Amino acid sequence: MIDEETAAEIKAFVAERDAVLIEGDLDKLRAFHQKHNPGLVLPAPDVFECSFHKARTGAKSLPLEVRKISKAWLTQRGFSSMDDGDL
Repeated sequence: MIDEETAAEIKAFVAERDAVLIEGDLDKLRAFHQKHNPGLVLPAPDVFECSFHKARTGAKSLPLEVRKISKAWLTQRGFSSMDDGDL
């Protein structure tokens, strides 16, 4: 079981992540990624964009319509999504 402080930190992280994923600005997503993974090298832009869409499909806290848009983006390019069949 996690304590209240950790639960609050997780809730804040998810809210920040969801806001960035919903907005869809890849530059803001890169900044978010660097903030939470300092020193980690980001993948090539096309791989990063694909990862963005995969993340959106797997984030159940996002609105269904946002997730569906990314599923379509991935499907059109021959990639799989991270949803569990709910899209």
